[in-house]
Amino acid sequence: MMANATPITLDGNLNDWAPGDRIDRGLGTGYAIYARSDGADFAFAMTAPTAIGANTTAWLNTDRNAATGHQVFGFAGGAEYNVNFAADGTVSLYSGAAGETLVASGLKAAWSADRMTVEFRVPKVAIGTPQAIDTIYDVNDTAFLPGNYSSTPFTVFNDTGLVADPAHRVAIVWSETTANAYFSKTAYSQLFMAAQSRAMQAGVPFDVLNESDLTSLATLAKYDTIIFPSFRNVDAGKADLIAQTLEQATRQFGIGLVAAGEFMTNGADNAALAGDSYSRMKLLFDATRVTGGFPADVTLKASDAAHLVLDGYDEGQVIRQYNGIGWNAFTSVSGTGTTIATETVNGQTYAAALATQTGGRNVLFSSEAVMADDNLLQKAIDYSVHGNGLSVGLQMTRQSGLFASRVDMDQSQEAAEVNPANNAPGIYDKLMPILTEWKTAYNFVGSYYVNIGNDPANGQSTDWAVSLPYYKALLDMGNELGSHSYTHPENTNLLTDAQIASEFGQSRAELEKQLSAYLGKAVTVGGAAVPGAPEQIATSQEILKYVTYLSGGYSGVGAGYPNAIGYMTPQNAADDKVYIAPNTSFDFSLIEFQKKTVAEASAAWAKEFSALTSGADAPVVVWPWHDYGPTMWTSDGTVSPYAKQMFTDFIARAAGAGLEFVTLADLATRVSAFQDATITSAVAGNTITATVGATTGTFSLDIDGQASGQVIRNVAGWYAYDADTVFLPRTGGTYAITMGAVADDVTHITALPMRATLETLSGDGRDLAFTVEGEGKVTVDLKAPGTDWTTVTGATIASQIGEILTIDLGAIGVHAVRIGHQANVGPAITSFGGGTTGMLSIAENGTALTTIAATDANIALGDSIRYSIATGGDGANFSIDATTGVLKFATAPDFETPTDANRDNIYAVTVVATDTRGAVDTQILSIGVTDIVGITRTGTIFAETMNGTGEQDVLDGSWGNDVLNGLGGNDRLIGGLGNDTLNGGAGNDTLIGGTGRDTLAGGDGNDILTGGDDQDVMTGGAGADIFRFEAKGDSPASSLRDVINDFTVGQDKIDLSMIDANSSIFARGDQSFNLIGMGARFTAPEQLRYSYQMIGGREYTVVEGNTDTGSAADFSIALLGHHFLSANDFFM
Repeated sequence: MMANATPITLDGNLNDWAPGDRIDRGLGTGYAIYARSDGADFAFAMTAPTAIGANTTAWLNTDRNAATGHQVFGFAGGAEYNVNFAADGTVSLYSGAAGETLVASGLKAAWSADRMTVEFRVPKVAIGTPQAIDTIYDVNDTAFLPGNYSSTPFTVFNDTGLVADPAHRVAIVWSETTANAYFSKTAYSQLFMAAQSRAMQAGVPFDVLNESDLTSLATLAKYDTIIFPSFRNVDAGKADLIAQTLEQATRQFGIGLVAAGEFMTNGADNAALAGDSYSRMKLLFDATRVTGGFPADVTLKASDAAHLVLDGYDEGQVIRQYNGIGWNAFTSVSGTGTTIATETVNGQTYAAALATQTGGRNVLFSSEAVMADDNLLQKAIDYSVHGNGLSVGLQMTRQSGLFASRVDMDQSQEAAEVNPANNAPGIYDKLMPILTEWKTAYNFVGSYYVNIGNDPANGQSTDWAVSLPYYKALLDMGNELGSHSYTHPENTNLLTDAQIASEFGQSRAELEKQLSAYLGKAVTVGGAAVPGAPEQIATSQEILKYVTYLSGGYSGVGAGYPNAIGYMTPQNAADDKVYIAPNTSFDFSLIEFQKKTVAEASAAWAKEFSALTSGADAPVVVWPWHDYGPTMWTSDGTVSPYAKQMFTDFIARAAGAGLEFVTLADLATRVSAFQDATITSAVAGNTITATVGATTGTFSLDIDGQASGQVIRNVAGWYAYDADTVFLPRTGGTYAITMGAVADDVTHITALPMRATLETLSGDGRDLAFTVEGEGKVTVDLKAPGTDWTTVTGATIASQIGEILTIDLGAIGVHAVRIGHQANVGPAITSFGGGTTGMLSIAENGTALTTIAATDANIALGDSIRYSIATGGDGANFSIDATTGVLKFATAPDFETPTDANRDNIYAVTVVATDTRGAVDTQILSIGVTDIVGITRTGTIFAETMNGTGEQDVLDGSWGNDVLNGLGGNDRLIGGLGNDTLNGGAGNDTLIGGTGRDTLAGGDGNDILTGGDDQDVMTGGAGADIFRFEAKGDSPASSLRDVINDFTVGQDKIDLSMIDANSSIFARGDQSFNLIGMGARFTAPEQLRYSYQMIGGREYTVVEGNTDTGSAADFSIALLGHHFLSANDFFM
């Protein structure tokens, strides 16, 4: 009951009156009437634009029967009592005419200072303590309220002793009178179920009421909102009582009303009710009809710019275009209603949906189609129950919606198609791999309805040995099996009751018997799908006797109403028999009946999907198709008009929209659980506290009306939620949900698998334990672990990216999962016995050292080890593989040229093992480098090839035309006799050609090359090389002179210091040469000159020396190329 916190104080001031206490529904400027039950009295207040004085009367119809009591002006009121104002200012209670028979004098009253407002009390006992009073007024015998006494009076209600149920719940009214007068009782039933499905989407559990329930205030007081899918027709004898009860319910308990079309305007015979047939609409909805007609093209648009009701719809958005339909237009009587949708007809725009407030929040749609064809009713229910601002609703899924796939297995009774001759693959050999593919890719499941067949002679029967393995495979994937009848009759409306019993009762019994025997356990097959033509309500009711739920013919715009999911009748609700109509087209209808192409059919499905999901919260899509569709199966050798891809694409569309794939049995169970569910909530600031009764473990609490950018910050003591949804366990509970900018850093589940039942959950914000029945993956947002590691039992870790953990439950079953943490244990280096130091020794010239190894106790939890080298010491000389721990010298050490800090060939390096949490272990290694002694070898008289080592080698070719390769190290190579080839290789080498025509190549390093006797060819290679000549005969002044191929001015040197520049016996000692320039003439000994000569087509710089007083050169050397020489290029 609507509570009044404090009594009314009679002081001529209206401050203690609530807006809901005003009963006049809107009067002329300056007038207002307030009234309410206030303890032992009825309290009244009246305002007027003038002083209220003598002969003002309030007429009280206490039995609410206008035909009894005093008739004001001889025709109105039916007042048992009146309150009259005397000239002396006293206010008294009378019966009969105004001031005629005194009942109680001197009623308590008070005026404002200007006497334009008056308050007064009437003791309840003085007027018989009525449950309600209809009132009319005259002010000073000059103003009459309402202006027309024949119109609806103003009503004040007494306390009832009833207490409103705190749970959020709506009532959906089945009007048998309207159903009987409707154009089709089947369509009325579809409309009735459409309202139920919209209540589910709005997240508010519902009850189903009959017309008789509408006269019980105790019944109506349980609900937040009462929904009338269509209530045009009513028993004329009950119309006023129903209207009065509804008025009291709305006024006293703030109950909202939602309806479509004309409301309580016509009787059971379809004739308009006597008097103003729209008076009940005016009373309860503050609305009346202004026009309408048939047929017309109607454009329906959203016009709720403030999103009072139609949250999610843009202003001016076209909702639907109708062609050739009947239509109504309504308007707010008081003018205070808000148009939330418009309809444009022939260029004129009218209100298609009105939001008004006569007690609770109301929404009136201009027609049943406007209410049901799109997602407007869901918005209306949400608004009527919750208003605006933060609220919470109960949803049947944790995802964005539900997707139930109904598969009619028409070919299941065709023996030759299930098991063709010659071991050819049958239709289900093609279907099963497709279903496996969809299950793997999308976690898709569905319901498969089979026929049995009873005509073996004509090939219509079931070979259970063949079919049962297919059926088991379907069940093992999480699908459902149901009955599609025994023989697939084409029109069930033509069947007798006995035939229906056979088709559905016997088929169910046979299926259950065969499956139970094959699977070795009791199997229930409770669901059925109607074959053939759409069935009428009488047929549905007969079939429902034999099944737990029924899926019938398609119901949608133009063929009933979309989303006909729920209970067909109040009796079905009492028996808990759910009906599920497909709300998308059958594949057969699109392809074979309407002759659409695959592309056109796909587009039609996409359009239907958009209409069902656009603007909807938790929509339910029911998709019907046949076994021969995706298999592209034909029995006559023709090409199938279907394509597998059109089915795959539609499943992918649903998956992409975040819908949960369920069986129809699962959907029916959720519908039943939703109707039985309870939810209460209270909002304080940014916190919603909601209490929910038991559900199926697949439900959720959905937050609505939160401020922009807000998400669930935390749920006290509960750890399963995402940004705006709390995941509920089977048992329900109480949840304090606080909204904020970001979620608190606590370990909590953020996603559960489709169809998984959450049984239990406990946690402390860090560790978490839960039990789930189902299959698939669970996503958990972990509390920042710091250096700890996450542990999981009862499931396997599929991935962990930062703090987002994904675990795989495995196969279908019950899974008890625990998520904990374990302190990090640092790595331990095990190399060299695991000590803090280690020693090893290697020979010079190599880089390979050892492999550092380490262990870590957290490796199994995802830890890893990386290796590195600490700075300092001799670390710069080393490299280590971060993953394998392979340690190497960066450059091979040379014993003769150590690079360690102490230059003693003992290198100190610290190796480091680091885990992913940053913990480290170190080990200091002392690495000694040992010397490798080179070889000394002398050849024989034969031609030989001798190779040195990487060290300092001495190779002497002796006799023969030898090849000497020094390789690495600072080698000494001696050609000896013969025409030898000397290759120094790496290192600073000394090459001595000896006798014969030798070829000398220094290679890398700073080499010394001495050709010796005879004509030699020398190449210094890289480095600063010295070309040494020890005697004039080493390079004579002729064509037999030595050749230097790669002399580099400024880097290489020609060493003539061992040749005496003055051969005279009178010149004592070893004289040096002087460079006299290019092309100069010799005039004395000790002179050097150079010139340029072309020899064999190549230019040479020829150096010549003179050691006597003659003018001819005594020796010469040819430098390949054109060089400008100076004294700095010689040792003279």
